[in-house]
Formats: sequence, C-alpha cells, structure tokens
Amino acid sequence: MLPWLHRIEFQWAWLWLVLPLPLAARLLPPPRLAHRQSVHVPNLPNLLPDAQPAARTPGRGKIRAIVFGASWFCLVLAAARPQLTMPPSYQEVSVRDLVLVLDVSASMATEDMRDGQGESVSRLSAMQEAVRSFIRARDEDNIGLIVFGSQAYPFAPLSRDHQVLMARIDELAPAMAGPQTSIGDALGSTIKMLQGMAPSSVPGTQQERMVVLLTDGRDTSSTLPPETALRLAKDEHMTLHTIAMGGTNEDIDLDLLKKMAAQTGGTFHAATQGTASLQGIYDTIDRLTPRNVTRLGWSYRLPLYPYPLAAALFGLFILLLSLTGRRGGHG
Repeated sequence: MLPWLHRIEFQWAWLWLVLPLPLAARLLPPPRLAHRQSVHVPNLPNLLPDAQPAARTPGRGKIRAIVFGASWFCLVLAAARPQLTMPPSYQEVSVRDLVLVLDVSASMATEDMRDGQGESVSRLSAMQEAVRSFIRARDEDNIGLIVFGSQAYPFAPLSRDHQVLMARIDELAPAMAGPQTSIGDALGSTIKMLQGMAPSSVPGTQQERMVVLLTDGRDTSSTLPPETALRLAKDEHMTLHTIAMGGTNEDIDLDLLKKMAAQTGGTFHAATQGTASLQGIYDTIDRLTPRNVTRLGWSYRLPLYPYPLAAALFGLFILLLSLTGRRGGHG
C-alpha cells in the first residue's frame, strides 16, 4: 500500500453518495413511446440502399459504457475535493529578546585594557571584541542595541539579522552619544524597545526579555532617574545582567549595578583585567542563559481535484467524438 494514501482526505465526502446515480437511472422504466401508424414498404431497402441500418461494431457499446463509467467516477472524485495533507515542516523560533546596552561615553577611549597579545587597547575596543564573540554565540536570539553617553538611543532594532548588528558594533566610537553617562535614560530606551515588540512571537509562550548593560562610569546626565528606570524594568519582567568595566572601580556606581542585577534576577560582573576578563564575563552570561527556542510546526493541504477532473473531461470528450462520428456515419 502506498505510504501517502492515509494522508488523503475529502473536503466534501458526502458527494460520493451521487456515484450510483447512473446505475439508478438505468433501473428506471423506459419512456413510453406514442403508437403511430406507419406504412410498411417491403422493397424499401432495395429502393433506398442508404436506408440500410448501420452495422454495429461488436463491443463498441461496452467500451462507451466503460469510458462513461470511468469519467463519471473521476467527476465525482473531483467534486469531493480530495486533498493530500503534506508532512509537517518545523522551524526553531527564539522566544528571547536580548538587548545589549553599551556605554560609549568619552571615558571609553581610555586605554587601560589589554588584548590577547598583552597590548594596551581602549575600553571601547575591548568591549567591541567581546560583544562580537557574544553575538556569534547567540545566533537564535533576537538582539537589539542601545548606546548611551550623555544621551541614549537605539542603534540597532531587535532582529535576528546579526550581520547588520555586527556592522553597527564596528561603528561605535567614544563620545558618539556625548561625553557623559546616562544609565537611567539607557534603561528607559531599552524598556521602550522591548515594549514595542509583540509579547511573544510564538502563541502560548512567554517571550523572555534579557538585558546586558555595560558601563565604566556612574549616572551623570539622565533625565530618568536610574531607580525609576529599574522599577519600570521590574514591572516589565526584564532580567538585567550588569557589567562594570575599567581598570579601577572608583568611578563606577557598583551599588547601582549590583542592585539592578539582584532585583531583576540577573548577575553582576566586574571586568578589570583586560579583554580576556571581559570575554570571560560574556561567556559566563552565555552559559547562564542557554538557548531558548521552541519548535513551530505547520502543514498544508495539497488539492488533488484537478487530476481527476482533467481525466473526466478527457473521457467525456472521447465519448462526444465517438457519438459525433456515429451520427456522421448516418448522414
């Protein structure tokens, strides 16, 4: 038995009830013909040779009956609208929205970090290298980017197009958003970005909202107080992971960063040992927040009625030609 037969179903299966109609029609009594007077002419075949009854081809009527029966069957089959349910297709869809909130104030130009070769690099360069690696490891997540200095604004929307995000990371520069630091405004911009997204891209699931905030300073220019922004983030069920960056922690509001992480179920980290230290922090966050995806499956029905309909029309066309030829033979 063909393995796909069990996947065929009929949209209007009740139409199969009309299949025996031709047989029922044959059981009906023949129409009564009115009796008419006629003149018997015994020599008519000799007088009119063309009036001889046409010789019947043996089996032609049986062939017509078979063709008609097959055509009728195909016509009913097409009318019942057969359809083939195709095997389901699956796609993994992320149920996590991740926003990177990066400090690009003037102090990020400070060269107190060291790369893998021991060379001095700026805080911004070290951050860019670590963030690129982090993004490559999060290929399933929707990732957006907020940058902040004296002001805070979205720099890349939430998307799985990580190539565009990587290009935006390359464009970061110290003081591009002003020389100061506005942590509260940055968190406020993050909340707006996440609020603009649908609650979940997958029905029946809760979209996870995760934020990784990195800064090397304390809030100096926010119009939205950090404490207020933190309360709003908690109301939005956001998880904040915070990173303090720099060769010294004297200018960083460690208490605020620790509080932001603790009150939202996130983690706090300090990166003071160079690029390797920062990379290790992002790796730790990556391990703490494993991939969060769900499988979406869908299927579709392939209509099959055109095939029996074409067969029925072809059979009826053959019958029509046969009957036309028969009548032409009497002409």
